[in-house]
Amino acid sequence: MRERSGAVLADEPHAPVHAGGAPSNRRVLRIAVLNYNLPRTGFKRGGVDRVAHDLAQGLARRGHGVTVYAHDPAPEGAAYQGRALPWRAFTATWIGRRLTMGYLGNLLMVLAPVGKADVVLAHGDSLLLPLRGRPVLRVMHGTGLEEARFATSIGRRVLQFGVYGLELLTALSQPCVGVSANTRRVNPAVRHVIPNGVDRDRFHPDAGARASRPAVLFVGALGGRKRGAWLLGEFARRVRPRFPDAELHMVCERGADEPNVIYHTGLSDPELAALYRRAWVFASPSTYEGFGLPYLEAMASGTPVVATPNVGSVEVLDGGRFGCLADDETFAQCICELLGDGGRREALADAGLRRAGELSLDRTVDAYEAVLLSLATARR
Repeated sequence: MRERSGAVLADEPHAPVHAGGAPSNRRVLRIAVLNYNLPRTGFKRGGVDRVAHDLAQGLARRGHGVTVYAHDPAPEGAAYQGRALPWRAFTATWIGRRLTMGYLGNLLMVLAPVGKADVVLAHGDSLLLPLRGRPVLRVMHGTGLEEARFATSIGRRVLQFGVYGLELLTALSQPCVGVSANTRRVNPAVRHVIPNGVDRDRFHPDAGARASRPAVLFVGALGGRKRGAWLLGEFARRVRPRFPDAELHMVCERGADEPNVIYHTGLSDPELAALYRRAWVFASPSTYEGFGLPYLEAMASGTPVVATPNVGSVEVLDGGRFGCLADDETFAQCICELLGDGGRREALADAGLRRAGELSLDRTVDAYEAVLLSLATARR
């Protein structure tokens, strides 16, 4: 295992790589990817869905035959094929979603018609998948134990403790990738650590796109561990009094109407990327992130990050080398200091761009491709 700036890469050596990033003289695989949802304009989707799409897209563009099984259709222009997972109507209900993800989903995924895939890449609920007789690589996007620690209800806490037990069994029974070093610390049976990567073609800086007045961006949800509602209060009480013309752009469900607060829902990928480039500061007061892809998207866009210290932000920002880590007492103050200090913003933007280069999507696809090839070759 090797580390660089807080990012731990897969233990297996990578396949030979062309200048363009695609390994040479390697076997072309038939890969079945399993995930409940995919990015879809107009619908709220999470970071896991984005990662599943980006990995499938990257592997397909390298010549592998990739089929993604999900409840959503493949996005327009996808390089991979899309097929439907069973039980869609059940999982769309409130109770169905809570019973499926982490529990019944282990049965649901076994029913996916993976056909003659050489290897299965599962982004969740893979405990029983080895019964299909195909090599399985499970991606752990965090841990149920950490989710339980920061759950905002007793019911969710109990559910996540149960999920953690199934995650431990899964990692003991099949190869697993953790998206962060913390994932493996909490679940030592996780075999590989491959950090998520950012698509720098989609997320890139553009100084000319920066807003003419102070703009703060939040991406997440109002409630739960994302704490968007808390950020709204801090903006109103502590940021706007110092910067009356500042705007807060909230990419989440609509909340209370507040002066200079703009809500964005159902954004397309280009619209979201444009908001990152427009913002002066990206702010995330989340209490827990398994990785925290929005941190990386902001840094790739040349936008400084202010985050509360959690296992994801500490790892992605490397303890504060690539962004500001601030507790609740100093969070708004840190935002204000950056809004008022162009030199500091520029320095953090440069540091963030370096970090985005270290955690690029190409490097992530390299690492996954090497592990998938290793699994398929071993079975052969």
